[in-house]
Amino acid sequence: MLHFGIIGAGNIAHKFIEAVRMTTEADVTAVASKSMERAKAWAKKESLSLYYDSYEKLLADPDIDVVYIATLSNAHYDNIKACLLAGKHVICEKPMTQTGAQAREVIDLAREKHLFLMEGMWSRFLPKSTRVRQWIRDGRIGELHLMQANIGWKADKEYSRRLFYPELGGGSLYDIGIYPMELLPYYADQKILAMQFLKKDYPTGVDDMVSLNLQLEHCIANIQCSFTTKMPEDAYLYGSDGYIHIPKIHFGNRARLYDLNDRLVEDFHEGEENGFYYEAKEVISCIQKGQTESAVCPLEMTLENARLFDQVLRGEGRD
Repeated sequence: MLHFGIIGAGNIAHKFIEAVRMTTEADVTAVASKSMERAKAWAKKESLSLYYDSYEKLLADPDIDVVYIATLSNAHYDNIKACLLAGKHVICEKPMTQTGAQAREVIDLAREKHLFLMEGMWSRFLPKSTRVRQWIRDGRIGELHLMQANIGWKADKEYSRRLFYPELGGGSLYDIGIYPMELLPYYADQKILAMQFLKKDYPTGVDDMVSLNLQLEHCIANIQCSFTTKMPEDAYLYGSDGYIHIPKIHFGNRARLYDLNDRLVEDFHEGEENGFYYEAKEVISCIQKGQTESAVCPLEMTLENARLFDQVLRGEGRD
């Protein structure tokens, strides 16, 4: 059995714990928060026997094999380094880091320590994502020409306060734009060769609305994201012989295949409601096999995406 520890007693970690408990190869044994009161209450809710009021205490626990990091994204870099230096395997919520330099550093450290490291892009593991890739690979829509995706909602300034401030790792790209950025190239199984973008900032300085045009090896992708504008959150993949519609690109269990006459050819609708289950299974399987990264969510994917975000958010790396 692999034993998971949780750093960051946030809402998203509840779903991850549920997913781990759906497997038979691992369990969650401890949680750490900077507040003992919060850690204790959170552990009680999840029936965990161990809870700590510092991350260092959890990392000193010799029985914990893997750490799931669910803190705010501005803390991920420091959290990952601490876990790796303590000899723990790591799965970290997206975005794994906030700059390409940070991504390069933690990836190099994980490889030096021979430890597993993965960004939690759980949407890549959904059964519908696997089916979409298969449809494209089998030529079900012919030659892939164009992909489009948008994702956005109107965030509440109090409940979603972290989105509005740079010091909390806010912004639409980090929070939601990362999904289509890391999913569309995966569906196409193609690398990003070039990027154009338009960006509108919120008054606090974070990116509120971003529009991206990506040149992949054999097709083009368009992406829009925002945390102040509601969008359908769907994706469309257009080919020479048909197209694919993916409702709610980053979650759910449905994908639809259409021909050139808009006739529904195949309606895929399968999978667990808690999509974190597939991600947890991948992490467990990789570690059991002695692998230090996932082929589905490779570290080069995380590094490349971080470098592209550097261009959009900081103007780095442009000619």
